[in-house]
Amino acid sequence: FLIRKRVLEYDDVMNEQRRVVYRYRDEVLEGRDLGAQAREEVEGVITRLVDQYTPGDFIEDWDIPGLSFTLNDIFPGDVATGDLSKVHDRETLVGDLVERALQLYDERETEFGDELMRSLERYLLLQIIDQRWREHLYDMDYLREGIHLRSFAQIDPLVAYQNEAFDLFADLMNSIWADFARMVYHVEVEIEVNDPEARDALGLPAGRSATRSGNITYTGGSGAPVGASAFAAAAQGGGIVSAYAEGGGDEQPMMPVVEQRTVGVQEQTGRNDPCWCGSGKKYKKCHGV
Repeated sequence: FLIRKRVLEYDDVMNEQRRVVYRYRDEVLEGRDLGAQAREEVEGVITRLVDQYTPGDFIEDWDIPGLSFTLNDIFPGDVATGDLSKVHDRETLVGDLVERALQLYDERETEFGDELMRSLERYLLLQIIDQRWREHLYDMDYLREGIHLRSFAQIDPLVAYQNEAFDLFADLMNSIWADFARMVYHVEVEIEVNDPEARDALGLPAGRSATRSGNITYTGGSGAPVGASAFAAAAQGGGIVSAYAEGGGDEQPMMPVVEQRTVGVQEQTGRNDPCWCGSGKKYKKCHGV
């Protein structure tokens, strides 16, 4: 009983993190407006970078070249231009960098448009959360394997696991928004439309495709009918879609529509209940792993 109780206490730490991430992910899938929060998180990314490269109160200990290099890697070059070494106040430095970054963010939003920018934010954030969460699961498994050795140092392994899991989770959230800032400033949206009416409705130039500046291309495609209404529906759905029609107007098969269903607390499968897939195993041993 004590062994099973101990295992449950370890699982509760991971389960709480899972609730936070999945609740956040569900809000993105439901089409939440992330414009204001994205700007706040970009400001947080800059603040953390400045704190990392400017430790202490002595300017001699500040790593201004390293800060400029990191900022140029995440943000466009306009953010870290100028002689940052002339700034001797950390708050002034943060305020100046945040002002430049938010100005560039507004320029990106003006370039893409409000509707497309909101869809782009949700799409990028969803992809980053999925990737980073998988990496975080591996890190938590690695931490769990050797945490029992802390008992030799008269440290409660559960307490040590909770503390280090909290630090890993904080790093996870920070890395998610750092990746988001790096991608949203350099992303390239490419729209391919062959329907003249849809092209005129979207304001695209004559030709096959229109590309908006950046270094990274994200495309999708479901074979849905090409037109202004189809593109608008795709944008509202939270994805950046490369709409296209080939073969002289030949109809392409429609992809099945996936409907999202929010499961209430009473309908959720318990960890010791039979798995919903019908394998006969408990949920925690099957899809709940």
